[in-house]
Amino acid sequence: MRGKIIGRPLPRVEGAEKVTGALRFAADHPRPGMLWGKVLRSPYPHARILKIDVTRARRLAGVMGVITAADVNPRLTGAVLQDMPVFARDRVRYVGEDIAAVAAIDADIAEEAVQLIDVEYEELPAVFDPLEAMKPEAPVLHPDYAAYRGPKTKAPGLKNVQTLVQARKGDIERGFAESDHIFENSYRTQLVHQGYIEPYAITVEVDRQGRVAIWVANQSVFKLRKVLSEYFDMPPEMITIHPSNMGGSFGAKDYPSLAPAAYYLAKQTGRPVRFVKSYTEELTAASPRHPAVVQLRVGVKKDGRLWAWEGKTFYNGGAYGAYKPNPQGSMSGAYMVAGSYNIPHTLLEGYCVYTNQVPGGYFRAPGEVQTLFAVESHIDVIARRMSIDPLEFRLRNALRKGDTRATGESLREPHCTEVLKRVGEISRWRKAPRNRSANGIRFGRGLALGDRHVGHGDSSFEIVLEREGTLRLLSGVGDQGAGAYTMHRQVVSELLGIDPYAVKIEVGSTATAPYDQGIKGARGTHIEGQAVLRTTQSLIQALRSAAASHWEAPLDEISWQNGAALLQWNGKKRRLTLKELAALAREPIRGFGEFAGHKPDVYSFQAIVADVEVDAESGAVRLRHLYFVYDVGTVINPLIHQGQIEGGIVQGIGYALTEELKIDDGRITTVTLGDYKIPNIADHVPLTTSLVRANAGPGPFGAKSVAEAGISIVAPAIANAVFDATGVRITELPLTAEKILRGLACRSKTGLSKAE
Repeated sequence: MRGKIIGRPLPRVEGAEKVTGALRFAADHPRPGMLWGKVLRSPYPHARILKIDVTRARRLAGVMGVITAADVNPRLTGAVLQDMPVFARDRVRYVGEDIAAVAAIDADIAEEAVQLIDVEYEELPAVFDPLEAMKPEAPVLHPDYAAYRGPKTKAPGLKNVQTLVQARKGDIERGFAESDHIFENSYRTQLVHQGYIEPYAITVEVDRQGRVAIWVANQSVFKLRKVLSEYFDMPPEMITIHPSNMGGSFGAKDYPSLAPAAYYLAKQTGRPVRFVKSYTEELTAASPRHPAVVQLRVGVKKDGRLWAWEGKTFYNGGAYGAYKPNPQGSMSGAYMVAGSYNIPHTLLEGYCVYTNQVPGGYFRAPGEVQTLFAVESHIDVIARRMSIDPLEFRLRNALRKGDTRATGESLREPHCTEVLKRVGEISRWRKAPRNRSANGIRFGRGLALGDRHVGHGDSSFEIVLEREGTLRLLSGVGDQGAGAYTMHRQVVSELLGIDPYAVKIEVGSTATAPYDQGIKGARGTHIEGQAVLRTTQSLIQALRSAAASHWEAPLDEISWQNGAALLQWNGKKRRLTLKELAALAREPIRGFGEFAGHKPDVYSFQAIVADVEVDAESGAVRLRHLYFVYDVGTVINPLIHQGQIEGGIVQGIGYALTEELKIDDGRITTVTLGDYKIPNIADHVPLTTSLVRANAGPGPFGAKSVAEAGISIVAPAIANAVFDATGVRITELPLTAEKILRGLACRSKTGLSKAE
């Protein structure tokens, strides 16, 4: 559907304020008498705390407060699984874990003070790899696991396994017995940060009555209030969260990081306390994407049909599971470890394993980026070894209507073949020359296929037409950069038939705003969009009722068109505009709406082709062109829609080629953004995008989600292209020049193609 407003590329609501520097972020809310907080972090990956002495820190001039585990509620915290202390009490489990915090009159004094806290440790054996952590001889990292609050799905006898998920279809043993070929391989992905530019910041103030006010950029402010009210053991209404604009999040700003520390320091000192993480703290002690090991064993028939698929995913969950709102949800990728293919016999297993690394958290398409790198790389391996064109092999095995996924789930209308055929067309897959080389430069192209479900949850909005004609949409939704406010404005203006710029978006605190579950998981368009639609319909009903009362006419005879109530009844023809109705009303006219949606059987499918060139002398990879196809419903705002696609693809490029938090004996050594290579404008790659408008989605006007598109399938497409160019199969991300050179050397000496 394309309406008068829906389908138009309107600029972002907050765009002008962003580019002029007027938009206020979490660190832009000074409070009278505010103090600066700083955290002392563990230097060891695993150690017993023998003694903490804060005497020297307390004596430093300008220090107003110091707290340790002895000063806070000993209850463990977590968004759902509660396994993490606010401060390490008897042992530390990763380098960077919070041990103590100070509040001082400025940030420099706070930094100096934490260095004066004396801690005596006894080092303990540490483990950093999920496979090693599951071995019998590995140290037990959470001996009290059984007592933790929250969901736990763990098979007996599995050491250090935080969560186990399984899915089965058909008879896996029979499937392998009936297969003509079996292909096995293992793949690894790296630890990566979300790469947002705005560091985490929070300010907490406690008044004399014990009421708590918090200024923070958080994706789920009502969930944050719930978690904190439980931890502080106080009614939720005693806590007010003032949401701030976000300078990026990508899933990371969804947990009450540092909120308890700021609260206890504010309570101890009687003054507001602010924490702002440094970039070093962000990179070494935040909640990055889980590294993963994916083991695949796949049986194939002689004619190229996938017949049996066993996939095991081992996520390195780090020291705690608290950052992940739901251990099952954070491991959704484990259910996608057989891709978008029709396979009769499957066994999928996903393990989230405790290690002595920084805890993993949410990052765009959580869990899925890791598994799809393995799946789409392995599909390419199978196709090439069976001498079948990779596009043809995928078309032969892709899900079609009536098929079930490897999990047994039925999809309404899978559009795998449509996106595959389209990407083949726009990239001229079958016509382009292959395996070309010139002057030491080798050219190759690779393909990948993926899909993404839409988000779920609940949301509510209120809309108010003031007597002077001002129209305000009241929201509790944060915008982490996906353009949610602009989408809300377009839905309202389309239904009302008014200028979109007449709709003012007001984001309130948890004390004033309608409830929203949070902006995450590609749920904004589906859940919040539907809630906005229902809210606007509620207002239209109220406006029609007001007109009916004014005209003394039956409600059924009054319609709403083009920003006005219309009456055609008993020979009468009348019209009242929005502003005229507002002026007639004795009080503001209001509408309220809410929407709760579960995960529907609607997915969006995507395919990508990557053209690369590889310098055989240096191993350097240069992307020449990307071709991306996405299955969409109604596009509410094509400008923002394309921005989401391109943003996801750029993040996928970084994941594939450059980004990695490097670790040495549990210590992250990538400590600046200069070391952490995020793609920038100089890394721009020509991109051709094509949209397959297959069927209506579950969002307003038939829209589908787009925020998590692209990122999941870029890395395997590039890896497959590198293999096409060089014959070197890289099975561990990122695809560095060193790995490619090592693979080329290995291939020239032994004839093997894999870079070990």
